[in-house]
Amino acid sequence: MSVLEIVKLRSIKLRNGVLIQGLPGIGLVGKIAVDYIVSELKLKKVAEGYSEALLLPIGNAGVLIDDEGILRLPHYSFYIYEGDERDILFLTGDVQPVSWLQHKVAEEVLDFFKSVGGVEVVAVCGTTSREEKRAVYYAAGDGDVAKWLDQMGFKRSAGGTITGACGLVPAIAARKGFKAYVLMGTALSPEPDPEGGKLVVEALSKIFRFKVDLSNLDGIIEELKRRQKEVERIRESLEMRKEERRPGYYV
Repeated sequence: MSVLEIVKLRSIKLRNGVLIQGLPGIGLVGKIAVDYIVSELKLKKVAEGYSEALLLPIGNAGVLIDDEGILRLPHYSFYIYEGDERDILFLTGDVQPVSWLQHKVAEEVLDFFKSVGGVEVVAVCGTTSREEKRAVYYAAGDGDVAKWLDQMGFKRSAGGTITGACGLVPAIAARKGFKAYVLMGTALSPEPDPEGGKLVVEALSKIFRFKVDLSNLDGIIEELKRRQKEVERIRESLEMRKEERRPGYYV
């Protein structure tokens, strides 16, 4: 029994098609990257996916309300990029599926992707790192893909786990015979991290040779840094006031 209803908004047939999935996760890195590419390249939506597996971020069944007061079910959105030699299907969404239906949803996404001409699957997300310098890490579906990603200059993710759709979709895809891998941009915290998203946008641009203007994303990054500095300044000011009010004696 199907758990994912794919609503096609237009008929498509991909040429040597690539699926790039960016869903909410650590630092929202993958979602920021895919949403930014979709927005900057003004890509057309070609399908939506609806499922009982897509609950609200807090885990409850419910709906979202947009800025115009319109009800909207949590869902997946598929956008097409038609390149010179091959086409890319970008997948983004409001939420990830609930854990007990992750495998089933992943299978059905891949079945749909294969039916429209898909051959390569990429999942993008965030990752934590002990290194001070940010980077893009990879995990590959097989050794040949790993060697290729090494040659592309990305860092190998050795050991550990990837939770949710970012790991499952490419892992299942590799089992089904797709070329598949994960690209992970460093996130410094669980909060939205556009710098990590920028790393992923640059990585995808390098691999698939599309051009994306990063100036708007750079502006978001600078504004976030400014706000963080302001919050830190206020915090330090409050701490100083506490110290000034503290009596110089105790009983």
